[in-house]
Amino acid sequence: MNHFEAGSNCQVFNGNITGCVFAMPGSTVTQQATEAVTPQDDEQPQKVAIHEELANSEYWQKLKDAGLVDEHGQPTVSRPEAALMVYVLAKRLHIVNKWKLFERLWHRNNMRNDYNTALNQQKSLEFQEKLKNILG
Repeated sequence: MNHFEAGSNCQVFNGNITGCVFAMPGSTVTQQATEAVTPQDDEQPQKVAIHEELANSEYWQKLKDAGLVDEHGQPTVSRPEAALMVYVLAKRLHIVNKWKLFERLWHRNNMRNDYNTALNQQKSLEFQEKLKNILG
């Protein structure tokens, strides 16, 4: 997927660019490798420790008590709803790199896209209201 940043002359590629040829005259290409996520031999995703600030927060406990997060710290709701939950939670806990943190925790990619999807869904308004009621 390609993302264009407003006011920039830059195109960001979020997929594998191995073997691609960039032929724009005068352009410069910078490639950055991403960390590969590989399952363990038993095909279970590797457990990621929940950040202490998050695990000890009253908000995280409220989400668990409401059943939106299970006992293993994994979401029990749809991907768009989980992304909305991350956005609200990160805002309250002042978590700066929310997508990276929760993508590692939940073994997911592209949570920002899930959040954008949620913003276009009518049912998301109901879920946001539910979050407000749960988190106070």
